[in-house]
Amino acid sequence: KLCEAVWRKAQFGKDYVPLKSFLIEPLFARELWTLTVHVFNTLLPERDVAMFLSRFVDIQGEGVKEIDRVGVWTGRRRYMVRLRPKPSGDEGVLHPPAFFRIGSNRGYLFYPGQPLTCKKCLQLGHIAANCPGGLCRRCGTAGHEAKNCEQVMTCDLCGSAGHMYRSCPRKRKSFADIVK
Repeated sequence: KLCEAVWRKAQFGKDYVPLKSFLIEPLFARELWTLTVHVFNTLLPERDVAMFLSRFVDIQGEGVKEIDRVGVWTGRRRYMVRLRPKPSGDEGVLHPPAFFRIGSNRGYLFYPGQPLTCKKCLQLGHIAANCPGGLCRRCGTAGHEAKNCEQVMTCDLCGSAGHMYRSCPRKRKSFADIVK
């Protein structure tokens, strides 16, 4: 209780001098993890990647582009994140999907301690070679294929039902979309 009382006071004063100059975080908070995201389309806006990740983790700061020895961007971004608590989840936390799509843009992410994930059904605990069944790419449920799907479509970006990534109201507009 004493720690929580001190934390409330620190939260109240974090916008004022002298605490304003410091990053204030509790000692009892979940650990920070370095999460690496690799999206194959390097033109996908970072804002869209961060919005997708924010459905699963708490992002701490901006993503940092990973540069190779020659100075060329590898297509990967690193984020400092906190995994969200989930009592029914593996290790008591919500793990982000290892393989994902944002519209037609495919990607994957990895971090230390990440559980084994299947590329085919996106479930934890096995790999694609041992997969018992597939997953519908349209609605995200098991038991049928996308061509036979009768469920309401869900957006890859925001997770809401009823629209797809290309018409998501939260998607960053391109110059071509604005000109239309």
